[in-house]
Amino acid sequence: MNSKISSRKAWRPSEIYKLISQIGSKEKRNLLRGYCSKPDVGPQEAQSIRKDCTNQDCMVIGALLKGPHGLLNNAASDHKNKSGDLFRMTSFPPLAWRSELCYTLGYINSHKKQALELIQNIRSLVHIECMSSPDALAALKALSKKAGASNFLSFKLAYLRSTRDLTSQEIDIVNEIEDDISHRDSPGFHFSALENISSRISLFLVARRRVSGLVGRVEGDIRKAVSLSNFAPTPLDYEDIAGFLLRATELSLIDTIHSIIVVLNLPDYERAHLEIKNRLDHSINAAISELLVHAQNCSDGEFVTEHYNRNNVDSYPTLEIYRVSAAFLERPKIADFRNRIDKVIGARLLSEIVDGKIADISIPFGEKTLLLSPDFSLLDESLKISLDPFYRTYLFLRFIGNRSNMLLLTKDEIRFIFENTVGLEALLTEEEMRALYTTAPSEAKSLVGVLALALYRKKSVDPDVDFEFRTDLVSHVKLEHQGNILNFIEYLLSDSPQVANYIVGSLDEVTLEKLYSLIKNVSQASSVRSEILRAVGHKLNRIEYFIEADSITTRTKVAKLQQYFDSSRMYVDSVAMKKWLDTNPSVSTEQYRSLYPQVEAEISSLGGENAGNEGIVVIRLNSQNEYLVTQIAEDAFEQFCLNPEFGIQSYLGRRIRHNTLDGVTTDAIDAVLTDPKYTAVMTNPNMRKTVVAWMESYRSIITKLKKDYLQFKSNSSLFRSTLDLEDSATKQNLRGLVNTLQTAGGRELVNELVIAYCWNQIAPQLENAARFIRTTLLRDANVSIDKYFSGYYGVLENRMKAELHEAVNDIFKKVADWFQVPQTGYISASVRELCEIIGNDLNITGSLIFEGNSVETKYTGISVHRLYDCVAVLLQNAVKHGAGEVPIQVIVNSASIGASTALESVSVNISSSVPSEKFSESKNRIESAVSAVETSTDMVTEGYTGIKKIKFITRTSEGSHTIRCSFDPQEAIISLGFTMRGELAVQHSETEGQA
Repeated sequence: MNSKISSRKAWRPSEIYKLISQIGSKEKRNLLRGYCSKPDVGPQEAQSIRKDCTNQDCMVIGALLKGPHGLLNNAASDHKNKSGDLFRMTSFPPLAWRSELCYTLGYINSHKKQALELIQNIRSLVHIECMSSPDALAALKALSKKAGASNFLSFKLAYLRSTRDLTSQEIDIVNEIEDDISHRDSPGFHFSALENISSRISLFLVARRRVSGLVGRVEGDIRKAVSLSNFAPTPLDYEDIAGFLLRATELSLIDTIHSIIVVLNLPDYERAHLEIKNRLDHSINAAISELLVHAQNCSDGEFVTEHYNRNNVDSYPTLEIYRVSAAFLERPKIADFRNRIDKVIGARLLSEIVDGKIADISIPFGEKTLLLSPDFSLLDESLKISLDPFYRTYLFLRFIGNRSNMLLLTKDEIRFIFENTVGLEALLTEEEMRALYTTAPSEAKSLVGVLALALYRKKSVDPDVDFEFRTDLVSHVKLEHQGNILNFIEYLLSDSPQVANYIVGSLDEVTLEKLYSLIKNVSQASSVRSEILRAVGHKLNRIEYFIEADSITTRTKVAKLQQYFDSSRMYVDSVAMKKWLDTNPSVSTEQYRSLYPQVEAEISSLGGENAGNEGIVVIRLNSQNEYLVTQIAEDAFEQFCLNPEFGIQSYLGRRIRHNTLDGVTTDAIDAVLTDPKYTAVMTNPNMRKTVVAWMESYRSIITKLKKDYLQFKSNSSLFRSTLDLEDSATKQNLRGLVNTLQTAGGRELVNELVIAYCWNQIAPQLENAARFIRTTLLRDANVSIDKYFSGYYGVLENRMKAELHEAVNDIFKKVADWFQVPQTGYISASVRELCEIIGNDLNITGSLIFEGNSVETKYTGISVHRLYDCVAVLLQNAVKHGAGEVPIQVIVNSASIGASTALESVSVNISSSVPSEKFSESKNRIESAVSAVETSTDMVTEGYTGIKKIKFITRTSEGSHTIRCSFDPQEAIISLGFTMRGELAVQHSETEGQA
């Protein structure tokens, strides 16, 4: 027993006690000796040790807590970090900047030998853009073997992956490095660097996604989470130096050294430079100085490669340099450039957290002439760059720091700025948007008002802002454009297409429906939205606007099959979610899509002598991409639950915000209590008191339902937006998703399959919520009735009590039904049903003859819309060019895809007779259309119709177009067909979902 007690006291080496003796404060020395006896020192103890210390004591404490035998670092000095060790919040708050700097320097000094080695590792990678891919990867491999995971390593590796077209052998080395750092166990850490640099993902969108997910967890500190801190990888001001350094010391030693190098590269922090020079070990100081001279003297290579440009989403040269610069901050000129833009752009990307500091951080700018200069004008910068929309955005955000500067701009100049800047909806703060509205000159008031509030609406879900935006827009359109909203858009498009683009982003169908004096009904809202999209598509030569316009028409047509749609049930707009996922890809989705061709190539290359090894290779590939699918599913499920545009939380919010829940839960009760037959009962003062007391108790149950059980962020919530990866059902769903993606060739369909996964994943939560409401809450409500209406009552009183019980039962049953049968926002249909809708629209006089094994098979998801669009084209061709009296033959066959139960390969062929004299002409026209090569611009200028439309749709979903044709000159019959993957509809029984 005694030995067990004594063993709890930790052993510490003599070096620890020597360091304690150097602490000036007697109280701090005693506190440290006490903590030394404990086997573990946690974050709260570390916070107590760090606070209220002199600068010299802070240096000693840095060595005590983070040194080779540090109280916070019990592992061996050669311990290799794993990604999971680093991907966590900082454990305690930062000190004042000078104290935190001293703590950091004490930590580095205590690892002198290792620090000098790591400085050489950093030096070897300073000019990574000039190194060959094998040499660069070899250096990174050596670093990962020695030190494990670090933010420094992740950014260098992310740079190589984003800017080089790596060979399969080089990808193998990347995989080895990722294995060294246990990337697959915690992919978010390395992905944080990749999403900052990768040109495949919009920086503005990914920043918005990360901020919305973490804003409630970081307590106003952008450095608390590494995935937020990486958006501003240089300190924004002296106060931020403290958090910047603490973030680095909580990561790794090489990140800590790199953070000191970054601070030394920034001329704004001379006081910090002096502290480093005086307190950092002489040998380490000398090594860093030599590194900086080396970085400064060597000529720069090509940071932004052709490969990077080819995959670029936000294609502006200075934005590309800004993103890539995060991997080169040990170079003085690049660090200085990055820091000045971080103080404007980085701070605004994190504005929800940085909040009121933005104006203080930003350097004022008032040169209107430079702001309005044309693109490619030379700039006086530390790097050789020229003016472009991104840099003009940076200047404009500094320009409006002085509100009176807005008065200097004319209407045309304001329009020019909005036309030639980028990302304002993400970068302007709400305060700045309102300031734009209030300070604009009178001639530009209407334009700026509409623009500012359109941008504001993209950032805010406040219904009052939406109302203000709509009111102002209606007034402007009536006054300037005779109430014609399409005329207003076309006016903007005439010389400001990007400005119109801002407005179009705000004018969705729901908003158009609310422009009551301009739009009369729902169908007009859909029609106007389609016309707006086509007008913008023509002006910008962008096919996606036509696709969206067509999808509105298709959705309206297919919706005819939906005889009954219960909007009271739980609803996620899957169509809107698909569009959102397509336009907001996560880094894991892009990684998966880039990996997929390599997977296909390696499997398809197996054959002959190696055929017997196919299973082994596939297993290895599965293990490589399964973690990506898990990450994709986690990201998508969070949006499925929380996204304000389409998520379940927005549905619940509307129920609560619009008093739907209040009405449902009180109307039936009020009907009982105000029933004339109980007037005599309610005149009794005691009964009135009883009713008031019971209603208060009943409302508390409803309030708890609204504020606790139906709120995702509540600890008592019935829902959670995160995946429990240890749960057996979650594991099974993920395995099903992985298998479907692998067997069905899911690269193009990944978002559709992920949405289907989300519905499978949320189903148990919905069932649990329905069960909880129908049992637990209903029981609580009934118990409250019995409690307050206890004792002896007459016949009338007992009847009223019984009716209250009945009303409560109906109420909670109705609320539970909201969560019982999910509506996905998709409509299921067979090809026969689609043909019948199309036939009615075309007034087909002849008959349709159906053949094949899948005529009646029902499909769902976006695949129904694709099937409709393609079948409609073929039937239109058959009717327009065929012999009207001859039946049209529709052959529908399907085949399973591997082991997938979610998808089928659907083949549709439509054959029709044509007049013999027109056969040759029709044959030549079809063969020419099938063999032609079009770009999306051709489809805008020449029309998004006919066979070109089928080619585009199938190319988008299948990777290459699948249209085919055959001809029978003897019978003058032409057959046209296509193949695509269709998502099978789940067949529900008649009784499913009934209470």
